[in-house]
Amino acid sequence: MSAAPESPAASDEAGDEAGGQAGGEAARRGFGLGFTAVCGGMLLANLASGISSVAFPWLATSVTDNAMLISGVAMLLELPWLLASLPAGVFIDRADQRWILVLTHLFRVLVAGGIALSVATGATTLVLLYAAAFLIGSATVLNENTSQVVVPKLVPAPLLERANGYLVMTDTVGGLFLGPWLGGLLLGASLTLPFLVEGGLFALAAALMCLVVLAPRERERRRRTMRSEMAEGLRYFWQHPLLRPLGLFLGLLNLSSAIALSTQVLFAQTVLGLEAAQFGLLFLAGGVGSMLGAWFTSTLEKKAGSRRILLISLAGNAVTSLAIGVASNAIVVACAIAGGGLFSTVWNVLTVSYRQRIVPEELLGRVNSIYRLLAWGPLPLGSLLGGALVTASQAVLGKETGLRTPLFLAALIAGTLCVVAALKLRDGIWSPDYRAGRED
Repeated sequence: MSAAPESPAASDEAGDEAGGQAGGEAARRGFGLGFTAVCGGMLLANLASGISSVAFPWLATSVTDNAMLISGVAMLLELPWLLASLPAGVFIDRADQRWILVLTHLFRVLVAGGIALSVATGATTLVLLYAAAFLIGSATVLNENTSQVVVPKLVPAPLLERANGYLVMTDTVGGLFLGPWLGGLLLGASLTLPFLVEGGLFALAAALMCLVVLAPRERERRRRTMRSEMAEGLRYFWQHPLLRPLGLFLGLLNLSSAIALSTQVLFAQTVLGLEAAQFGLLFLAGGVGSMLGAWFTSTLEKKAGSRRILLISLAGNAVTSLAIGVASNAIVVACAIAGGGLFSTVWNVLTVSYRQRIVPEELLGRVNSIYRLLAWGPLPLGSLLGGALVTASQAVLGKETGLRTPLFLAALIAGTLCVVAALKLRDGIWSPDYRAGRED
């Protein structure tokens, strides 16, 4: 592959000495109240979203035992990432961003409260669950994209990498691990309780947004159309020889993850024999792995290099899925999920830092939305594929083997990506001497 255009990175290196003094001053000032509020709000909201990821499918099992229909709930939670990411970016640029954060949190309070009421009154239907999942997912897209946009306005430039590291950890630990664990714990007590707690967490997150103060923005008189600006970002991304494979790799990894996770609740019930609270503990193990990844990524990169760490991350994802697929012991599965959390976080920290270095500032918002579209867009498709794969394979191979099949497919996808990366990608962040995690 040809070398990537990295003029922003070169500029970064030229300014290292000059920026050191400013970086030290920024570090002494800290992140400030605004960023602390955004980060705290994201933690609360991601905890709530994590509860949703467990509570919605589990509640669906009380309505139907059809794997395809249950996987539809997970699909609709993620479908807005595919449908709304690019239009949301345009809306965020034109509206009051603090109010977007407040209102999207409050909107999710109403939806979660409505589901809690339906459970308490015995009025829950699959159609209602589908609608609520889609509405919560839509608000989440708008909220999380806005959070990424406001962070550079709240954090001094020398602290952006560290701030983004905290946000990656918050997203992963809260949304993928602690939230699902809490959801499982709450489900063990009551079907209504998870949705009540979820609504309360969103309400607290909305209150924290009142502490965020953003400088007034000048309303730009747009002379270019939305289509032309989107096209410019798409061209930059697609023509870049390293961003493109990074985005496509992440999309395929998330596709494989969604395939495996869409029917994991049935895997836990049937193969592992877990109750709701025990099911949530599996995700807590993943949170431990994710925190370790967030803390040690920089050290690992400096010792082994970005290319080797990225390849290990891809291989680790394959091994994790394979280990879960062949296991029948919950402790083994918990250890594998912890490893998956570590590998996923390492990948995210390294690749996000690289993207921030090499994309020009005037294109970063659009390129970032494209990247998130590729990252999250495949999730609903993966959820549907996972449900269809289990349904089809159960008819031929039996119930237990059918539930293991999506995990074997996920392992195959990650393993294939590792081989492709090892053979084909050697420039930029894939170069053995690229220092993606260096301290300026």
